[in-house]
Amino acid sequence: MNSLKKLAYAVFFVFLCIAPIFANAQDGTVSRLLDVPNVENDTSTLAMTLAIRDALSEAGHIVFSEEEMVAAAQNYGFSNTYWLSESDIARINEKVRHDAVVRLNYNKGAKKSSIIIYINNAYTGETMAELERSLKKKGKLTQDDIKAIVKGVNKITADIKPIEYSDEITITITSTPSGATVTRGMEMLGTTPLEYKMNPIQGVTEQWSIAYPDRDPVSQLIYLDKTNTYDVNIPSAIPKEEQTAKSKGGTGRPVFLLGFNPSPTIRKLDSKAQAGKPVAYTTQVFPVYSFDFDFFPFGLMSDPGYVQGLGLSFSFGFGLLDSKLAANGDETTHKCKADGNAISCETTYIRFNADIVYRLLMQKKEGKLNPDGLALDFLVGFNLAKYTINQNTTYVGHDYTGIRLGARFSTPLGLRQLRLDFGAAAIINFGQGDLSKLAKWGSIIEKSWGINASIHLLYDIWKGIFLRAGYSFTLLKDDFGGVGCLDSNCLLPRNAESSDFYHEIQLGLGYMFY
Repeated sequence: MNSLKKLAYAVFFVFLCIAPIFANAQDGTVSRLLDVPNVENDTSTLAMTLAIRDALSEAGHIVFSEEEMVAAAQNYGFSNTYWLSESDIARINEKVRHDAVVRLNYNKGAKKSSIIIYINNAYTGETMAELERSLKKKGKLTQDDIKAIVKGVNKITADIKPIEYSDEITITITSTPSGATVTRGMEMLGTTPLEYKMNPIQGVTEQWSIAYPDRDPVSQLIYLDKTNTYDVNIPSAIPKEEQTAKSKGGTGRPVFLLGFNPSPTIRKLDSKAQAGKPVAYTTQVFPVYSFDFDFFPFGLMSDPGYVQGLGLSFSFGFGLLDSKLAANGDETTHKCKADGNAISCETTYIRFNADIVYRLLMQKKEGKLNPDGLALDFLVGFNLAKYTINQNTTYVGHDYTGIRLGARFSTPLGLRQLRLDFGAAAIINFGQGDLSKLAKWGSIIEKSWGINASIHLLYDIWKGIFLRAGYSFTLLKDDFGGVGCLDSNCLLPRNAESSDFYHEIQLGLGYMFY
């Protein structure tokens, strides 16, 4: 008995659900899927909008609100007001099937108010009708107005003939310039502008090639799961004269560079030993004049990815300074000048670097390595620094001879002509060029090393003529073994150490060819 009662209730519930459909069918209403955005100028409570939507729903239509329409537009990349464009209405209907778009505009006037109804066929986008309903009750929407609007919508939308969409997607490819050949894998599909239809493959992408005569082909990522349009720009071919200039280089890789740098420099020397008086002083600012020369005669290969080529780099500098030393009772054997409780000795400074450079270009432009872009150098070479005091038998200076291992990075700063480069190197010294200098401190050098770092700004002011400004410092360390002889009385220093630090501000001028 309980089962029969449940069945009776179920039948009654189903009847309640389908009764409106039969009623609408009797009224001649054809149920449609309608997009109904908010009534224009109904901005306060949306009372008109909600009333019209409810009435269309009660008439048997399935109604979608503006919020649902906006969500669909965002999901498929359409405008949030796509219903204002006939072409967009038809395009989005391929993704989200509807029958019609019903757009209403409320015009409130001092003497007369009305609602204008625009009805678009969602399959073709065309405007099927433009209706107007005058509102007589002080600009308010009455039930009679709503019934009239619903009746008009029913009549117009009943004539819509649904279109069965194909499952195919269309891939449209255009190019600049037009007429480029489109290739999918090994299959040539045609020339641009091209429309290619195929069955969708969900979640799959491919790289297609778009090629134009005398230009480098362009690879385009294609989505195979949806209709889409791709507009491809194929870069212009580089003229032969420009190709020649590019193969030579740019501000980031000149064929050769010649620079001159007058540099205010300060040197600080410290030393210590188990016996003997240590040498320590800081010089006043003295000028160092240096010349730089870089040469990149060739690339390793024509276009080997980011590898650009081998080059050579040379730097030579010299300067004169005064070494101020504490008097040590051996003044009769030197020719330095007395300076209070100290002596002032003229000193000659010479430095020389010769490096093999392996340069990599880190950026491309129009498919080619960009010699004006980022550049990274690796260096290995010879390093020499000599401080010589010929007039003083007590302390005759230091020599440093060794190899350098370093890296250098260069980047443009917004302009091709303006560059920043900075680098660092480790120095491993293997000897003193003048044995008499070594003998003053010990019989052997147990360990000798150093570090160097620099940062520069370079600006190409006119056709390769450049200005340069920067800062550089170098630290050199020596550990001596055995016993030395620092003065005429042969004071015996043991386990002597020295620390040589000098830094300079470099201001330069030069010329580069590229």
